[in-house]
Amino acid sequence: MDCSTAESMVNRYIDHTLSVNELESFLEHVEECSSCYDELETYFIVHKAMEQLDENGKDQILDFRELLEEDIRKSRRYILKKKFFRTVFGVVICILAAGLAGFLFYAVTQLL
Repeated sequence: MDCSTAESMVNRYIDHTLSVNELESFLEHVEECSSCYDELETYFIVHKAMEQLDENGKDQILDFRELLEEDIRKSRRYILKKKFFRTVFGVVICILAAGLAGFLFYAVTQLL
């Protein structure tokens, strides 16, 4: 992924609207590219600060950098869960296909 593509995905990352594949590529890029990470950090901080301002009466001080790191960790866990379930689904489909093939083979040999 190049920097312009990553930069175009920052808002979608913050809004959590990237697909799993996009999310994985994006995170790999920003973890390797300090310029894009800084861009993400800036937008993330502005977004969280605006959220805090929108919450009337909340005078809490947030560690925005820690919030970003936690968000990245959650995104990584999300990717792992999605990959795990895709793998499990694939294995189940293969087992079902093998079972069906075995059943059909058995049925055909019984007819002959």
